[in-house]
Amino acid sequence: MPSFDDINLFVQTVRHQGISSAAKANGLQRSKVSRRLQELEKQLGYQLLIRTTRNIELTERGQWLYEQVDDPLNKLNEAINLMQTERKAPQGKMRLAIPPALGMTEIFSNVIEDYVNRYPDVRLEVEHQKQAIDLRRTDTDLQILPSYIGTLHDDYVQQHLLYLSFCMVASTSYLSQFGTPTQVSDLVSHQVLASRYSRSLLPADVEYHLYSDDLQLLIRLARSGKGVALLPRLLVDKYLQDASLHEILDLQSFTELKLTLIYPSQPYLPEKTRAMVQILRQSFDNGSS
Repeated sequence: MPSFDDINLFVQTVRHQGISSAAKANGLQRSKVSRRLQELEKQLGYQLLIRTTRNIELTERGQWLYEQVDDPLNKLNEAINLMQTERKAPQGKMRLAIPPALGMTEIFSNVIEDYVNRYPDVRLEVEHQKQAIDLRRTDTDLQILPSYIGTLHDDYVQQHLLYLSFCMVASTSYLSQFGTPTQVSDLVSHQVLASRYSRSLLPADVEYHLYSDDLQLLIRLARSGKGVALLPRLLVDKYLQDASLHEILDLQSFTELKLTLIYPSQPYLPEKTRAMVQILRQSFDNGSS
């Protein structure tokens, strides 16, 4: 009878797309993983994997077995992990992927400070990601994505986190030199500073004087009179208050950008992840009110 550990090792090998990667992820020697997979094939009486120089391929039987055991193993491992940690405070490594723009906001900095203060036993990793990533394969617990970027897997949980409002801003010096646009169509004669976020909110025929995903760069350029920029209000509120930037087209209703919280579908969410979800939702609910 094949062991649970060997079947689990087979699933890990498929997920990591190679014996070496699976061995590294599980803290085992490559030769040991290879021997255990060969023993599993011997016990089942079927070849499951075709070994090549660089990676592995599934046989027809291997593909069938993987489809049968992948989800049940996920649930079993999650249940075991939950039972082992349910009476303990959140601990271990917590990896969170966020859009670069969000990491520049005070509200997100407060989230991280709050989490670190509450759960000192968690090793927190925050990564800036512009695209959807494979959460399971990269061992990422949560990702925050703007609505125009789809997830990689349909079974990921998707929860609305925040509608991020944007405003068009410019400096006094720029407006004095180039005038104030009164409608979106006027932007064709202005120097527009753009990011991938504003591109999804402005008309497709608007051309850009400068494009960058570095929103702090766009803020600096706008404050120094180099153009008009559509930026998250969370980032520019303080500059609007000190009058180094002015809101223009304020009667224009720009579509808000929806931010979505993504995590792998699992009935037993680890406490470290559940705690982060709760803090994010509480903080952004309060911050957007």
